[in-house]
Amino acid sequence: MSNTDAKHIEFEGEEAGAGFASPGLDLFAAGFLLVLSLVVIGASIALPVPGNWTTAPGLLPLLTGASLGVMAVLLGVSAWNRRRAGLVGDPAEARSGADDKRAALLAGTIAVYIAALQFLAFQVFFSAFGVPFVLSAFEPVTTIALAAIIHMSWRGPLWITVLISASWTLTLSLVFQKVFSIPLPGGF
Repeated sequence: MSNTDAKHIEFEGEEAGAGFASPGLDLFAAGFLLVLSLVVIGASIALPVPGNWTTAPGLLPLLTGASLGVMAVLLGVSAWNRRRAGLVGDPAEARSGADDKRAALLAGTIAVYIAALQFLAFQVFFSAFGVPFVLSAFEPVTTIALAAIIHMSWRGPLWITVLISASWTLTLSLVFQKVFSIPLPGGF
């Protein structure tokens, strides 16, 4: 196949052709997220530290709040630059009903996920290579919920979605259990 026969493929983002939200809406969202991140950072710093920094209960919220703050600032800068350049979204471009259905489906999936962690709670203690582990409802329920959420947005092969979901869930589980020594939801 020659170069003239090959089609040019360009990444268009998660929602191809969706474009940006209006700069005003993005500035409002950036401000809200920045305030939220500062509240989370402040609350996480106020938590007592029972041992060293790896056991600090506020460590993960602090990192999450800080990353949210960075993303809020980047969103605000992008929106400000678009506003100064006169790039304003077209109000005639309304959301479609499909967007609302996907948002409702996502909210429903998260609600079922939280309920499943609460009502299907279990713990199985086992040892692998002399290292103790705990398997709780978190691992299977999170794998299923994450695979469902990814599958709603990405229509790739299901086996890849499940593999990514299981790998990510296992990684989170091991980090929380072995690095932070924090039990995960879905146990007793």
